[in-house]
Amino acid sequence: MSTAEEVPATIDLALANRHLEGMSAEERIQWAVDRFGEHAVILSSMQKTSSVLMHLFYKLSLENEILFVDTGFHFHETLQFRDEFMRRYKLNIVTLYPTNTPEKQEELYGRKLHLFVDGQPECCDMRKKRPFNKHMKTNGRKLVMNGMRRSEGGRRAKIDFLEVDPSINGFKLNPLLDWSEEQLETYLKENNVPVHPLHAKSYPSIGCACCTTPVAPGEDERAGRWRHLKTDEDEGPRYCGMNYSDGSGI
Repeated sequence: MSTAEEVPATIDLALANRHLEGMSAEERIQWAVDRFGEHAVILSSMQKTSSVLMHLFYKLSLENEILFVDTGFHFHETLQFRDEFMRRYKLNIVTLYPTNTPEKQEELYGRKLHLFVDGQPECCDMRKKRPFNKHMKTNGRKLVMNGMRRSEGGRRAKIDFLEVDPSINGFKLNPLLDWSEEQLETYLKENNVPVHPLHAKSYPSIGCACCTTPVAPGEDERAGRWRHLKTDEDEGPRYCGMNYSDGSGI
């Protein structure tokens, strides 16, 4: 594994992305580990794309960290699924926690932040982004991999395989960027990879239990996220801000 001093400080992004374009997802992950050593990690949401990425780590026999942020508001099924993956594949899944418990946070702010349009961004920041960013910077991690795909649309339709991520003073790699939904489902089925049980119960996108509801036929797959904060005039939040490419800023 590389030490912090050996991590590449700069990368020719244009050249790297041309190189990554012709690779498989497995080869992209290996490329990242070859260059960043132990400082290349996965950020896992425990959803389908995370299942694929974690399984690829298993196939490659990687001991790199797979980071999971326990917000304190997750579905029980999400935590049980994390544990199932750890038992089955013996992966290095590291759980991160916010500074305050949900109860302490409510005491400090005098309300449940996730129930308010102006409170939700702060709640996501404190319970997701800060624990993740702190771990990355404290441990010198310089590259994070996630399951973002162009087929998801929005800002994600225009991102590259490798991008600078100022929020961690490093880089973000999207190994599954060019995968379709069909490719995702095929991989999971052919490799008998477990998936989050709530996907089968009309939850195509899964976040905190307090901010995620089932999706009805014909709805956008993210319609169930922060439904309680959406109105006819304002679509409301779509992303938590963990991914810099979604416009979360630093």
